[in-house]
Amino acid sequence: MTDSNDWGFPKGRVARTLRSILDPALTDHEVEAIVVCLMAHLLIENRINDLLYRWLKRDAPAPNDPKLAPKADDALWNSIVKIDFAKKYSLVEPFFAAHFPAEASDPWKINDLRNDIFHGGAVRNAKFKGQPISDERTVEAIFLAAQFVSMQLDKFDELIDLPHAHAERWAKRLADLDEPLL
Repeated sequence: MTDSNDWGFPKGRVARTLRSILDPALTDHEVEAIVVCLMAHLLIENRINDLLYRWLKRDAPAPNDPKLAPKADDALWNSIVKIDFAKKYSLVEPFFAAHFPAEASDPWKINDLRNDIFHGGAVRNAKFKGQPISDERTVEAIFLAAQFVSMQLDKFDELIDLPHAHAERWAKRLADLDEPLL
């Protein structure tokens, strides 16, 4: 068994080797902070993608041909994931902020941080809520903010589903009573 891959990089150390080639000035801590920022952003964006998908799918009319439903579902999902973060969150934020004002600004702050790091390359100057990401407490705050937003987005999704859940309950009750729905 060889200790390197096809390109000669040590196995298990490809990312570290490539990082040292791409930006040798980055410390391990800076790389870890960048990873946490990216993962926090992905956590929020994935929740927003899921929320938008379920929100739109709930009220979308079903295709006349049931065989087309999976294609429609896939097309909806693919359209949502292609939308940039700012546009997606701009759709959700007015409603989300009305119920969860404390968490509503954090997705923007995490997105700004991600943009600063990945588009501006300002790793050493990057800050979250005024604190440098070089501080361990700031990295923890980024992670916690993403988790809080994620949990509140899940609650918001439940709020969106509430009228549908009530309608299903009433439809079942009427069916149990052998009463027509309309």
